Amino acid sequence: MAKRKRKIRTSSGVKEYTYLGCPLTSNRSAWCFRICEPDTEGHGHCGRLAPHSMKSRIQQGIEDHEKRLLAEHFEKLEHMYLTAPCNAAYDPGIGVTQGRAEIIIAVQDAFFHAAGGVHDSVFFKALDDSASLAVNSVVRDGFVRTVSFNTYLNRTVDSGEIIAKGTFMGQSGDQFHAESVLTDSEGNEIGRGNGVFLKSEVALSPEIGYE
Repeated sequence: MAKRKRKIRTSSGVKEYTYLGCPLTSNRSAWCFRICEPDTEGHGHCGRLAPHSMKSRIQQGIEDHEKRLLAEHFEKLEHMYLTAPCNAAYDPGIGVTQGRAEIIIAVQDAFFHAAGGVHDSVFFKALDDSASLAVNSVVRDGFVRTVSFNTYLNRTVDSGEIIAKGTFMGQSGDQFHAESVLTDSEGNEIGRGNGVFLKSEVALSPEIGYE
């Protein structure tokens, strides 16, 4: 039996209206149950402005301040990475966001092994660095170091760029987990890796380029 739409009476007559209340609970009450996830414009599943999407000036101010701190953290991580002495020969590009990091390295002749392809050590570096930076994007009170990192390589390259995209996967105790995928300039997968990371005793400070 087809479900009939509820009719409500207004000053201009009787109109069809699918829901008066929450479509998730089918409750027709006028108040919001605050159980749905509002869209980007703050509207709930019922189509109306969701009360739980509204923020006070203090709440909005706190969120804006946290966003600024995060943006500064990401920029400082990028500067720290680019100014590290071990990266001078690679001349990498770097981008860090929340839980993610992307490293781009242009292929150089100096990276080639005897057979004319990029040495696996370059692939390992890009994978490990992007994964560790993805972790450090969520760890803001210490330098993250690698405990173990496993790599799986499918192919090599001899030109273009290599792009490593690291993703923070989660935390168990004091251990952080991340993975990374490495591709060439055309998007073909070169390899991937995953590892375990720990927060070291080294503070994030201007002394190590975090500025």
